[in-house]
Amino acid sequence: MTKRGAPEDVIVAIKRAYAGKRFVSADIAERLAFQSFDDEANAPFDQLSSREMQIALMVINCQRVQDISAHLHLSPKTINAYRYRIFEKLGISSDVELAMLAVKHGMVNPVLSSAS
Repeated sequence: MTKRGAPEDVIVAIKRAYAGKRFVSADIAERLAFQSFDDEANAPFDQLSSREMQIALMVINCQRVQDISAHLHLSPKTINAYRYRIFEKLGISSDVELAMLAVKHGMVNPVLSSAS
């Protein structure tokens, strides 16, 4: 989140954190989506269009197809078409593999659990 985030984003972020999930505000997701990945390690994501990157980041952020659909004003069928195109371009077959690839290439930090 950024300081300029919407107040309702704070509530959503707190709820997601409490549930053990991640939250990326829309402005940060957009910056990431349009960020140029000059580093060779990020080369797989360079293949994605800006819309594909936007959807990939939303999937990585654990957003459901229905939520992405509502947020982007696209049908769930269209979102799934984008997902499968992303999978094909990146040579993966699931949301889990997408998340693992994003962690591997430094797009997101892995969640580390601490044993108490």
